[in-house]
Amino acid sequence: MSTWTFFREFVRRPTEVGSVVPSSKALARRVVDTADIRPGHVVVELGAGTGPITQQVLAQVPSAHLLSLEPAPHLATLLRRKVPGATVLERRADRTLPDVVAGWGHPQVDRVVSGLPWTMWPEAVQAEVLSGITACLAPDGRFVTYSYLNAQFSPAGSRFRDTLEQWFDHVWRSPVEWRNVPPAMVVVGEGPRRKAGRPS
Repeated sequence: MSTWTFFREFVRRPTEVGSVVPSSKALARRVVDTADIRPGHVVVELGAGTGPITQQVLAQVPSAHLLSLEPAPHLATLLRRKVPGATVLERRADRTLPDVVAGWGHPQVDRVVSGLPWTMWPEAVQAEVLSGITACLAPDGRFVTYSYLNAQFSPAGSRFRDTLEQWFDHVWRSPVEWRNVPPAMVVVGEGPRRKAGRPS
C-alpha cells in the first residue's frame, strides 16, 4: 500500500518525490547510522515520504526528538498511520525552517536528515532549502542526505557537491549501499555556514 501511494505521488510530483519506490530499510539504516543520532538529539527529517527513515530513527534512538516534514497530504497521512508516535507537519522545507523548529519548541537542531531529490532541483531551490537548514543547525550539527549512484556522477550531482561545499566546512560520502534500488550513497555536511561561501 505504501509503495503504491509513493509511486502515485512520484507521478504527480516527480521533482519533489524523486524516485518511483521508497528507500529500502538498508538505506534508511545507513542514513541513521551515518547521522550518528544520539539519545536526546533534536532531529528534523525533510521529505519523510512513507517513513523508512522516520521509523529507523525512532527504532534506533527512541529518545530522539524527531520532527518529520512531508508536504504531500497522502504521504503525511500514511506516515501518521504507520508511525503514530511521529510528529509530522505537511509542509515543504525552505528558508523558514528555523521558524518551524522554534515553533516546535527547539532553538536549534542537532541533525537534519533528508530524503529530498536535491539533484533534480535548480541551484536557487537548493540554496533556499540549505539556507534554512544551516540557519537552524547547531555549530556541531550534521546534515545527512542520500543520492543515487547514477546521480552522484552526473553533472547535476557534481554541481550539488560543489553547492554543499559552499554551505558546509566539511562534506563527505559513505560507501555505496548496494541493497537499495537503485544503489545510493549517503552524503554528509558538517560545520554549517550561515551564509553560503562564508564561515559561520
